[in-house]
Amino acid sequence: ISVNIFNPEWYLDKAKYTYNNGSLTSETSHQWYEDTEIEATITAFYPCTDTMEGYVENQSFMIESDQSTKTGYCMSDLMLATAKSKPTKEAVKLPFRHALSKIVVTIDNQLNEAIENVWFTDVLGNVSYKTSDPLATLQATGSTGTVKAYKNGEDTWQLIVAPQTASPKLALTTASGKQYTFVLSEEVTLSSGKVSTATVTVSAETIVGSIVSDKHSVSTSAASFL
Repeated sequence: ISVNIFNPEWYLDKAKYTYNNGSLTSETSHQWYEDTEIEATITAFYPCTDTMEGYVENQSFMIESDQSTKTGYCMSDLMLATAKSKPTKEAVKLPFRHALSKIVVTIDNQLNEAIENVWFTDVLGNVSYKTSDPLATLQATGSTGTVKAYKNGEDTWQLIVAPQTASPKLALTTASGKQYTFVLSEEVTLSSGKVSTATVTVSAETIVGSIVSDKHSVSTSAASFL
């Protein structure tokens, strides 16, 4: 996790911390500045990558187009936290929230062969936001593309996309290479920090399905900044 402190000068830039049991710790010790009357803005984000910048006005994030591996999926799960604090001996709580939108797909496979891959097409994967208030300023950017989902059960897949209103298509391929494509919805809203569910039935004759947007919120978590 990357942590920044701005007070209003750049005091800590992209300091790398590790989350463990509700606390953020760093191999390098970081001290508060001396003036205890100056309030700082503390921002943090996950995943911590070299492409992410520190305290600049505008940030951007790009999801992985291939989330079929656990690494690709986890590296797409942008989490953000913002807090304000003066120098204190107490730990500062950073309330992390999942910034993007999660889709869980359940497939009733009536074919005589296994499903190998599941994609969503015509969805946005990039977002931008302002460092000072990331969750309030989060918006999808760029052009639509394709995102390959992560299989997390016998008949379920999941993926992460940018918050958006879209007409997503679901595509899947079987073990023999057959491909099926289906328009899940003419228009569906995929919101920040929410989970949408799609149910699909595929047979040799047809593929049918639907998507329910914003079924419930993704859980949030808080970490103590030390």
